[in-house]
Amino acid sequence: MNINKAKELIIKYFGDKKDKGGNPYIKHLEYVSSKGRNEEEKIIGLLHDILEDTKLTEKDLISNGFNQNIIKIIKILTRDKKNSYDEYINNIIKSNSEVALYIKKIDMEHNMDLSRIKNITEKDIERIEKKYKPNYIKICNALKVKQNTSIK
Repeated sequence: MNINKAKELIIKYFGDKKDKGGNPYIKHLEYVSSKGRNEEEKIIGLLHDILEDTKLTEKDLISNGFNQNIIKIIKILTRDKKNSYDEYINNIIKSNSEVALYIKKIDMEHNMDLSRIKNITEKDIERIEKKYKPNYIKICNALKVKQNTSIK
């Protein structure tokens, strides 16, 4: 596992991108990564949007030395644009991956943080209320079930 390689990739592919609040997108990726409980989760946090939002492919991740488990979780967290957001969330839940659920929970918490937006609009509030909150609850519930049924 190589967190430095993940950092290089996000700088290369997200270095000039901004989030909805006009902040460097890398800050979002770093935030999600910072909540990782181990190196693998920190890498996944950095790379969770890389297949969805860049031209990178699974083969590129393999050639950059990331292991199959990291790639599998990143693929679970990658939304196919053909699917609705609800379908995407349901697919993460169906994956039964505790790591994917955990990383998505952190991602959504940060996406719902209105303090990241300078001029909050009705559209921002509506996005959180209709898109994120109901799906966040589904992710949290699935994560609780998964954590309660896992052998520690």
